[in-house]
This record gives sequence, C-alpha cells and structure tokens, in this order.
Amino acid sequence: MIVDEVFHQGGPGSYELTRVHHTDGYVLRVRVYRDSYAKQSTAVAEVLTPLLTWTIIASSPGSGWQRTTPTTSPDVTPLIPVADEVLQRARRILPVPPPFTTPGR
Repeated sequence: MIVDEVFHQGGPGSYELTRVHHTDGYVLRVRVYRDSYAKQSTAVAEVLTPLLTWTIIASSPGSGWQRTTPTTSPDVTPLIPVADEVLQRARRILPVPPPFTTPGR
C-alpha cells in the first residue's frame, strides 16, 4: 500500500518521485531521480530499520532507464515503471515476516 507519494520538478531535465509503502510488515521508501545525465539518475529502495534509519536494499542505475524517460514531465507517469521495478526487487530480497517489529506498530 502506498502511504505517501511526492513528485518534484527540478532544473532542466530533472524530476523525481518519492513513495513510501507499508508492505509485508516493512516501511519501504522508493526514490527515483531522473537527471539530464544518465549517470546522475538513480532509483533506490530503502527499508526503515528499527533504529529509524533508512538502509538501501535495491537500486537501479540511470543507465538502464534514463533514456526511456522524457526530458520533462508534468507528473509521475514516466517514473512509475522504474519505481515499481525497484520496489519489487526489494520485496524479493526482504524476508517475510520481518525479523523485527516495525516502529509505531
């Protein structure tokens, strides 16, 4: 379940999507940053640890997807497939159920 989604338009050729998910007993954050340069573009999935820190568990370099996205976008649509792919990889990596109790639950 997506709890929060934020889209931000940056400078020329850059925009980003941040999503927070509650899934499989975890809080996961997916961040996709699209820059005008592929090597500066990135997508990461992070898990919230019991110490309330974010740890990267899956990533996708921009070299694999940046060229398939438009230079500008009025919304999150071009970044959704990238975010979904890195989230699915993260979910396959994490054990279910989690080895710890999610904070606030």
